[in-house]
Amino acid sequence: MAIIKNGILGGFKGKVGTVIGYHLKGQEIMRGEANERTKPFTEKELANQQRFGDLQYWLKPLTVFLRVGFQDYAPTFEGFVAAKSYNSKHALVKDDAGTHIDPALALVSFGDQEQATTASAVSEAENSITFNWEGGKCEGDDRAMFLVYDIEGATADFDTAAVKRRMRTGVFKLSEDFSGKAVHVYLAFVAEDRKRRSNSQYLGIVNVL
Repeated sequence: MAIIKNGILGGFKGKVGTVIGYHLKGQEIMRGEANERTKPFTEKELANQQRFGDLQYWLKPLTVFLRVGFQDYAPTFEGFVAAKSYNSKHALVKDDAGTHIDPALALVSFGDQEQATTASAVSEAENSITFNWEGGKCEGDDRAMFLVYDIEGATADFDTAAVKRRMRTGVFKLSEDFSGKAVHVYLAFVAEDRKRRSNSQYLGIVNVL
């Protein structure tokens, strides 16, 4: 059974025969019921499944951060799905080691705010990373966004509303789980009202004290 709210020409919610209707991001969506596949997957299809599976695994620990970093990426999709779309096109690389995600090419935030002109990260005290940055337009109470990612351990720590951008420096305290780890570090900026953000900047690998 399905429910039609806007008459015969409107979208519907529910199932009619083999058609399923639902509302998503302001759009009325209809899709066919999935059929069980009997044909074997081709090598190319299996390779694509592996690529997207690897990307999904890489992004999964960042899900909460991506909800802010990729908010409003497109009118009909944002957050994790948007990050997956962007990074599948720009961060998946193929070399002698096979297909993998290049952390330096990956974005964890996407937007039109200005990035810092220069930025760096270093571990100067136990279980902490100090971020420093210069340049780029600061508007109102823009905030820095810190992301620290232990890729091997599939664990991330982050702050989507850290110090104010105009401070140009911030110390991010990590949990003891990161002590002695080599982590990948990202910096981005977000407006206080969360309506705008910058592309993230990859600051390299930092060895946490």
